[in-house]
Amino acid sequence: MKDISIGIIGGTGGMGRWLADLLQKGGYQVIVLGRKTKMPLDELTSSCAVVVVSVPIAATADVIKQVGPLMPAKSLLMDLTSLKKEPVELMLANSQAEVIGCHPLFGPNMENPAGQNIVLCQARGNKWYDWLKKLWLANGLQVLETSPERHDAIMAIVQALNHLNTITLGLALAETAIPLNEIKKYSTPIFQTKEAIVKKIFTESPLLYKDIIIRNPDVGKILDIYDKALADIRRAIQSRNSDEFKDLLEKTAKILF
Repeated sequence: MKDISIGIIGGTGGMGRWLADLLQKGGYQVIVLGRKTKMPLDELTSSCAVVVVSVPIAATADVIKQVGPLMPAKSLLMDLTSLKKEPVELMLANSQAEVIGCHPLFGPNMENPAGQNIVLCQARGNKWYDWLKKLWLANGLQVLETSPERHDAIMAIVQALNHLNTITLGLALAETAIPLNEIKKYSTPIFQTKEAIVKKIFTESPLLYKDIIIRNPDVGKILDIYDKALADIRRAIQSRNSDEFKDLLEKTAKILF
């Protein structure tokens, strides 16, 4: 199938650029569309058997609604966004093409993704799904097959809860009113690692993390869980009962490990 052309909308940066490089190294013909590209969408869809939507989460719905109706039934429409339920539903509703939801569980700067995980959500059709799965496996990726709903539920933990915890740490550090440079003088290696993650989220792409958290359909459940966890910790600390705090940690350890 290496004689096919693959179009990537949003392929000039991030995961779109990563995918374009991987496909081109594999001998595929790739057409990349970015904000400054003047190629009309109908020209892209008529030239490419596969179209990949790789734009920011906030723009994904509009792009799918534009490109979906232009896709022939025998073609493939897929996305690379961090959430799967809404994009997959939109691709199904706005196109007759085969549809796959895809989420690489790593960043675009990873030169060799071999051994990393990538999620596939098969939504419509088998031909392109088999091709795509083989493509990932051939490049050493670990393929996780699941439903869009299950994906988003787990991403609410892996991404939303994880980033929420980091953002909370950053907000709390700011509330201490002690300059971070002063705090860092006393920092442990673990704190240094966490501080670097806080800096990344607050300074590099805050809007990305905002969309990952706010747009996840399961984020409400995660907020309730987070609130309960903080309340349990507060209660154990305020009781000044070391056994209660110890029991809380031991009970959690048995559940997790």
